[in-house]
Amino acid sequence: MSSYVYCLTRASHPLPLEGAVGIGEHAPALRLVREQDLVAVVSDAPENLRAKRRDLVKHDAVIGRIYAAGTVLPMRFGMVAPDDEAVQTELRSGARRYSELLSRIDGHVELNVKGIHAEEALLRDLLLQNDELRARNHALRAADGGRHQDKVAFGEHVAAAVAERRARDAGQVIARLQPHAAQIRRGPPVDGCFVNVSFLVASGARADFDGALSPLRRELPGYASVELYGPLPPYSFVGNEADV
Repeated sequence: MSSYVYCLTRASHPLPLEGAVGIGEHAPALRLVREQDLVAVVSDAPENLRAKRRDLVKHDAVIGRIYAAGTVLPMRFGMVAPDDEAVQTELRSGARRYSELLSRIDGHVELNVKGIHAEEALLRDLLLQNDELRARNHALRAADGGRHQDKVAFGEHVAAAVAERRARDAGQVIARLQPHAAQIRRGPPVDGCFVNVSFLVASGARADFDGALSPLRRELPGYASVELYGPLPPYSFVGNEADV
């Protein structure tokens, strides 16, 4: 039977698993795979595993429950090993790396920040601030829309200006919050967002992080806003990717 892996942690973790069940229609029991100072929380993997909302919620709930009691290395949804022996082998071969990761994130939380542009307001601001774009827009309107190639060229100029604003505003968000984080990671692009970035923040630095976020919200242009998600298990910091 394949093993579905939720998280890794130290053997000294309290591991509050009583009454908890894993993902899948049959709600399999959770179990522990131990190897020296490390332990993995696993269950039987369901057949035909798919990212159904029910199982995504259960996956996060299992990890959240264990994370609330101590440091964990959370696995993304869908981490399946051939069996418990394969999990144990991985713990053995990666023991040093996993121990270092656990030490690095101990006492930290992940805070995810998404920056959102109100697209219509952004476009209006671009036309107000960019003389060239405004002149091109007026010329197209005066020509009842203009030629196809003129509209294409205008669209390309608008796209370039939007990309420049996205980069500028993302840089402002990162520069303002980065000093209060031990590490940062950019997340995948999200529709409507000019930045999706996670910060690994020490518990003792949370007040400073929040204190920097408040004025940032006031300083961003009127078409931009930021949303904070967390604290979260440090999903974004379990690998060896480079910082932003």
